[in-house]
Amino acid sequence: MTHRVSAALSFPLSGGRTTEAAAPLPETRLGNEGATEEGLRLPRPQRFARSWPLQRTAVRLAAIHARTWLATWRWAGDQDDALRVVMELVSNAVKHVTDPPPDGEVELVLSMTEDEELLIDVSDPAPKLPGFEAALSAGACTGLGMVRLLAEDITWGTPDIERGKTVRVRMLPAPA
Repeated sequence: MTHRVSAALSFPLSGGRTTEAAAPLPETRLGNEGATEEGLRLPRPQRFARSWPLQRTAVRLAAIHARTWLATWRWAGDQDDALRVVMELVSNAVKHVTDPPPDGEVELVLSMTEDEELLIDVSDPAPKLPGFEAALSAGACTGLGMVRLLAEDITWGTPDIERGKTVRVRMLPAPA
């Protein structure tokens, strides 16, 4: 099930509950002496999807939503690195899609698996990604090169050619 949310709306969670932010850690004076952060963890898997017009403001909006959901889910990986990846991929979509359709959008999908792996999918209306391998091998000199250094892996494809392409990045949680 896809949740479409706005920064001004409450965030839907499983079980029909809503909250404005991640639940705070319990304090002993409230009678929750045995509770731990792990005990308050939201169930896995989790998924968030949202799209915005193919404009520069999409980068900032994607960053706000990504930061919010990663914190809400208490993802165990490097949230700052994940945020850099989201911003780079959305920025690339906004910059490099030539002749976008009038209603062209960039879509961000964040998915967290049972194993705490984070999948970041960014889709745009362009069906091709020229120079993908060259950008990856350029190291941190390019945005995709920097993403490759931060992520476990990066791929792209056209699951629905009529809707364009999707770039997928897989990130691992921090080692225990």
